Amino acid sequence: MTTPAGILSDLANVLLLLRDQPDRKEEQKQAFRRFVANLPQGDHSLKVTEGGFKWDQVEVPVGRGEVAALQEQFRAHGVGEVRLPSGLMTSTLLSLVRMLAAPKGTYGSFDHLTARLDSAGCGVIPVLPLPESLRLPADRKSGTEPSGRPSAKVDDEGHISAIGPDALTEAKVGMMHFATLQTHAISPTDELVNRLSHADSQTSRNDLLNQLIATGEYAWRQKEWRELLKAAYGLVSLEAREQRSDGEGRGYGIALRRMLPRSALEQLVRLTAHGDMKTEAIAVLRRMGVDGTEVLLNALVNAEEVGQRRAYFNALKEMSEGGELLVHMLSHDQWFVVRNVADLCGELRLESAVHGLAKQVAHDDERVRRAVAGALGRIGGPGSVEPLRRALRDATPGVRLQAAKDLDGRRNRSLAMTIAVAAEEEAKADVQREMYLALGRIASTDAIQALRKAAEPGGRLFRRKPQSVRLAAVAGLHVAGPSAANALKEMLQDEDREVRAAVEKALQTLWE
Repeated sequence: MTTPAGILSDLANVLLLLRDQPDRKEEQKQAFRRFVANLPQGDHSLKVTEGGFKWDQVEVPVGRGEVAALQEQFRAHGVGEVRLPSGLMTSTLLSLVRMLAAPKGTYGSFDHLTARLDSAGCGVIPVLPLPESLRLPADRKSGTEPSGRPSAKVDDEGHISAIGPDALTEAKVGMMHFATLQTHAISPTDELVNRLSHADSQTSRNDLLNQLIATGEYAWRQKEWRELLKAAYGLVSLEAREQRSDGEGRGYGIALRRMLPRSALEQLVRLTAHGDMKTEAIAVLRRMGVDGTEVLLNALVNAEEVGQRRAYFNALKEMSEGGELLVHMLSHDQWFVVRNVADLCGELRLESAVHGLAKQVAHDDERVRRAVAGALGRIGGPGSVEPLRRALRDATPGVRLQAAKDLDGRRNRSLAMTIAVAAEEEAKADVQREMYLALGRIASTDAIQALRKAAEPGGRLFRRKPQSVRLAAVAGLHVAGPSAANALKEMLQDEDREVRAAVEKALQTLWE
């Protein structure tokens, strides 16, 4: 049977490993498992005394070993007693131990410690303050709260230390913030979400939901954006699961609005471009609807790096609301904003943006006109016909190329003759080829007839067509698919060997 002294020794071993050996993860896990395995069933109380600890009703003297270090750690944080209720979840116990293992000076006061414990989901464990008589001498002398900052001291070399030799630095303990006290394996926020998902009563559910909201709000105040995202993503996931099972969201939307004010969303947006939580950040922003789209758009507009702009652009493609915001930003004063928004409208095939895009077909900046032409080609429809005709006649080859390259054949069938005429007049070979490929994607009777005509050799001596033009037309017929089979077969006896070879290859792969 494990003795109280053995239990305290196991606890001290875990706590000191967490505090002093943060990289020895495997040893920490083994020590914690040993502590849990030796912990008897039932309620327990661990109380700091003058000479050591009292485990339940058994006195355990400090001695000089690990238990002495355990008592010093408790007193440094101002902790006088910890009561462990029966049925305590292992993950909650681990969170408590990690909080208590924080180096001296991490918490400004005992109240600070208890607030951190509550936000970490350890509120079910009563933690009581150290009596005045047992406080550290420095605390009693200065009248500060337990675990307050030590006063100035002189080191062995005679140098004055502003806050004493026990002062913490990032070099000693890493960045001292909320997330540092967690493990990647178990997070108090993750545990709260898990407990909330398994809550078996409305009362329990409401209590856990309030705890999760408090955790998120505390993370927001402490600028711990990853922890805030974990809490928000947990709510989004629970809401989606419950809506699938019973069609109700159980008020998670209200909790999300409370947890994520506009200023918090502006910080979470950054996680869509950096770190390993991009998927979670996009899911939360999508759930926040128009607000999520708006903060992403503002981030896209103000991004200075290409990588950031691309990340925000990709995130915006996942948004399900806020199309009217995109349309509004097509009239932005900065050219790159209009270009990025036009690209996004095209990616989303946003039909409501056609009118706004049409206004920018004659924009002064060629880069904007290229993006607008490409977007109109993807969106298509009756409203895109006239602005696309203008784009196909643009003075800049790049604009004409983009209009043809991104043109969706199914949505722009009425443009077949316009493209055919533009292709005949086109002087740039690469642009002409894209126009013939666009005709192939349209694949209407008029489009195939235009391609058939373009593929003809022309006169024997005069007005003979360049081989490159004929090969481009054959490529367009191949794109048109089986409906162009007859037109291709007519060219099997063509006098030009390269044209015949292209036709034969096109027919072999026409049905693939």
